[in-house]
Amino acid sequence: MPSHLDANTGDAPGKMSNSSGFSYGGHLENKNSITSIEYEPSIASRHSSIEDEGPVVTPHMGLLSSCNMIVGLIIGSGIFASPGPVTLKVHSVGASLVIWAIGGILSMIGALCYAELGTMITKSGGEYQYLKYAYGLCAGLTFSWANLLLTNPIGTASIATVFAQYIMEMAYFDPENPANAKANMPSYALKLVTIGCIWVVVLFNAFGRKAGAMIANVFTAAKLLALVMIIIIGWVWIGKGNVQNFQHAFDNSSSNALDYGTAMYMALFSYNGWNNLNYGIAEVKNPKRILPLAITISCTIVTIVYILGNIAYFATLPVDTVSTSTTVAMQLGMVAMGKGGAYFFALMVIFSTFGAVNGNVWAASRLIMAAANEDSVYMPPFFGKLDEKRDTPIRALVLVGVIATIWSIPGDFTYLANMYSFTGWLFYGIAIFGLILMRFKKSTKNMHRPFKIWLPLAMFFVLIDIYLVVAPLIDAGSEGVYQYIICIIVGLLAIPIWFVRVKKPWIGRKLWGWIPGYQDAGILKARERKQARKARDAAAALEQETALEQRASVVVDSEKIQY
Repeated sequence: MPSHLDANTGDAPGKMSNSSGFSYGGHLENKNSITSIEYEPSIASRHSSIEDEGPVVTPHMGLLSSCNMIVGLIIGSGIFASPGPVTLKVHSVGASLVIWAIGGILSMIGALCYAELGTMITKSGGEYQYLKYAYGLCAGLTFSWANLLLTNPIGTASIATVFAQYIMEMAYFDPENPANAKANMPSYALKLVTIGCIWVVVLFNAFGRKAGAMIANVFTAAKLLALVMIIIIGWVWIGKGNVQNFQHAFDNSSSNALDYGTAMYMALFSYNGWNNLNYGIAEVKNPKRILPLAITISCTIVTIVYILGNIAYFATLPVDTVSTSTTVAMQLGMVAMGKGGAYFFALMVIFSTFGAVNGNVWAASRLIMAAANEDSVYMPPFFGKLDEKRDTPIRALVLVGVIATIWSIPGDFTYLANMYSFTGWLFYGIAIFGLILMRFKKSTKNMHRPFKIWLPLAMFFVLIDIYLVVAPLIDAGSEGVYQYIICIIVGLLAIPIWFVRVKKPWIGRKLWGWIPGYQDAGILKARERKQARKARDAAAALEQETALEQRASVVVDSEKIQY
């Protein structure tokens, strides 16, 4: 993702966000929180030896503000859909709660690792920059490609699928037999609603610049209200003595270690957002002290909230209902408050997920603009243009809609969430292994690090990450592994494109030069400008040195004459 754009112009999107913290006039408002996997602003920082060339952001966030930002980054729509698939894999209440707890701990360690990366390398672009410094330009551009074609659109499609599931549950809901709604709904209708959600959001962003901000605000309120009410209802039911699901909580737990890797994927889908923390580091006062404390407190809060939410589901619903449902919030509402409660929670989740898709689409369109206007290795400059009449990136938005639509067709929420988590955690592991490498590389080992993670923790994270990437591949079997193979193939396609567009551009000219308007990658032009600037600076320095020598020679000659 070349989200290497200026923070003050608001052109720095990243993965995705369900945020109320951005303006649809094209400017980010970094003071607001950002949520889950849906959006990440990029901010230049002055706390590193590798700094952005853009304006310096004045640190203003203390511990409380930092905690608020981090909690907002993480809590998203996954908590309304992931508990079922997690329980289905591990087969027990106790094992499910342990998975959610471990997911929180892993997120905390990952966030601390990213805090070191973000305070050390503050150039806008996140993982693009980290991988570039650790492994080289090809790795950074491969991440950009994968984020444009895999992570962002798959995340968008997965959240749109949750939106569609709750819409369809409402349409086919039978209060007397709520479990039958899923069986009665046609699969094609679910796909149509998913695709419809994506394109309605695209139209909102294409033709109504300010509409998105309103959507984001409604979404944030809906998400928080629904989550708080779920937790309260759960504890009311526990107070009534509904604790049977917690007796012998680990009975029937899966004995297959691979099941736990796949279950962890689904839980970690809900924790996504911790990797965006570094995009707000520039605004944090004394990050060396505040960051680790804020990350520890905030990740602990999110983990507790998620565990309490899951306890509420298990206190209110039978385990079988939880494990087979991706609309657990609606099922809880039905049991606790009747038909009205079911519709209320469904509407809250619908608002939440619609806002999340809105944030994703907005962010992805700016990513595409960045890719087209900055390095233009993978994205033609055509997609970097704003519509003159509406001042919105209509071309980029349409492309976002097309890619997200393609990913929404082949599978359900679990399928998409697994693909998203696989791609995301593959790059998390590569980035944090790069952090370890940079501790020892000659060119980076002496870089200024305002905050340093304890190295064994980073190594532990990488080992767990390897398990999380490999286990689902094995667990999927011959029938399900193809979805991960598709991700790998699409990601690796970036390498030959980099080779012919950047490494050996003459090959690219030979292959595609006949296409009208074909241009070399913008990154090559940037290199040429940089080399030209260096040559001018060297020539100016030489000229200045020659002038000084001439003046010194004149002075010496003058002194000789006087003598």
